[in-house]
Amino acid sequence: MGLNSRFYGGWITMTHQAQGSQLEKLNQFQDELLGLFSGVFNFSKMASYLVDEQAKPICYKSVKIQPSMHREYLDHFYKTDPLHPTNFRFSAAKVVKMSDLVPAQQRASHTYFKDFIRPWKINDIIELFFHVDGKLVAGAAMFVGNNQNTMGTDDVMKLHHMHRYIEFSLNQSLSTPESMSYQAFCDQYSLTEKERLVAQFALQGMPNKAIANELCCSLPTVKTHLQHIFAKMEINSKVELTSLVYRNNCTV
Repeated sequence: MGLNSRFYGGWITMTHQAQGSQLEKLNQFQDELLGLFSGVFNFSKMASYLVDEQAKPICYKSVKIQPSMHREYLDHFYKTDPLHPTNFRFSAAKVVKMSDLVPAQQRASHTYFKDFIRPWKINDIIELFFHVDGKLVAGAAMFVGNNQNTMGTDDVMKLHHMHRYIEFSLNQSLSTPESMSYQAFCDQYSLTEKERLVAQFALQGMPNKAIANELCCSLPTVKTHLQHIFAKMEINSKVELTSLVYRNNCTV
C-alpha cells in the first residue's frame, strides 16, 4: 500500500523536501525494526507500517506474510481487527497482545479469530505502537504461529524494553526541535538593543549602508556594532551569523 496522505501521523507539517527526508527515515526505521526483531525473536510472520493522520496504516513492509493473506486482511478483516491502530490513536499503549484483548472463551465466536487468525494458523499477535512527539506514527505486528509457544512474561518484558529504546531513538531522529524566539537568541549572547536591530537587519540581507540609513547612524557605527556582535558570538561573518541562527532553530 502506498503513501496516500500528505501527512502521516499528523505531525509532519513542513516543506515537501523535509517531508521526503522524514519519510525516508521512517522507511529506514521500518527496515531496521524488522531486521532487529528477526534477529532476536523467532516470529512466524512480521509486519511494520506507518500511519496517516487518522491512524490508518500505510506503507506496509512485511516478512513471511503471503500477499494473499495481506490482501484478505485489507479487503475483509481490518475493520474487525482489535489491534488496528485506529483503536489506539489516542492511547498510550506501547505493546499489546491480541490474547489479552480477546479472552479465550470468546475466540470461537470472534469474527477476526475464527475467520482470519485461525485459518492462517496464527496463535497470537503482538502489536507495537511507536510515537513521536506524543503522536502515533508507526506500528508493527509480530505473529506467533500455531506451532510456536505463546510468548511468556519474560519475552513480553523484553519486547517492552526494546520498544522503549526503539521509540527513544526514533524520537531523537525525528522529533521536531522547539523553536527559539529572536529575543531569547539575543539574550543568550547579551546583545544590546542596538546590536539586536543591526543583527536582525543583517539577517534580512540588508547591506551595511542600508542598515546605517535605517538606524540613522554612520556606516562605521554599523561596522562597529557588527564587530561587537561577531565577538560575542565568536563568529566572523554575516554568513556565520545566519548559520548560527539556523542551528538554534531561531525564528527572526
